[in-house]
Amino acid sequence: MAAKIDRHVAVFMAHPDDAEIYCGGSIRAWVRMGARVTIMVATDGSRGGVDAPEVLARLRADEARAGATALGAGLVMLGRQDGALAEDAGFLPAAAAAFRDLVPDLIVAHAPNDYHSDHRALARIAVDIASFRQPVLWADTMLGTAFTPTHYVDVTADQAAKEAAILCHQSQEPQVFVDRARVSGRYRAAQCGDDAGFAEAFRHDPIYPYADIRDLLPPAPPLRHMRDKVQP
Repeated sequence: MAAKIDRHVAVFMAHPDDAEIYCGGSIRAWVRMGARVTIMVATDGSRGGVDAPEVLARLRADEARAGATALGAGLVMLGRQDGALAEDAGFLPAAAAAFRDLVPDLIVAHAPNDYHSDHRALARIAVDIASFRQPVLWADTMLGTAFTPTHYVDVTADQAAKEAAILCHQSQEPQVFVDRARVSGRYRAAQCGDDAGFAEAFRHDPIYPYADIRDLLPPAPPLRHMRDKVQP
């Protein structure tokens, strides 16, 4: 049985379904191990559909609450304008104020090279907010594109909960993201020698004083040694 993690993890994401898609399995693993997890969503998600922005924002807030509940996490919604984080001068002070209240031990955020401009803007803000107070862990990019992991989390036992949380976001045609999560999860597990399970990948760029953050993470997939074939 994995050791307990008595820490507070803040999963800082741009849109209402990002936490579930990118690291929902790890969120559930942290919660099962005793960690407190808070999902912080930067935008209102109001550009992620065909409904009027104010209608979609309300719907996506409800979906975000359902997804966080499915994973056992708390939720903070900053309500910034969807699609505009890069030019939002108020984003940094709003996020900094929220983090002063949370005081997490670890921040999980989008990778700096992720595909969406909101994701990249959030990554920059996450580093500024964390400073020397918390380590920052980058979540995998969509389907692992141009992402080199340093850490893996075994989410085999948590994959079903992850998929259920993704499906809470019915406004986003979530089955597409469930399918992608399965492909990515199998691929990351296979990189660790596990052809039957699921894993999520992360990258940590060491910065003083956070050179090693393994005690903040759930376990990686079990190590499987490779052996040469015995010649007849």
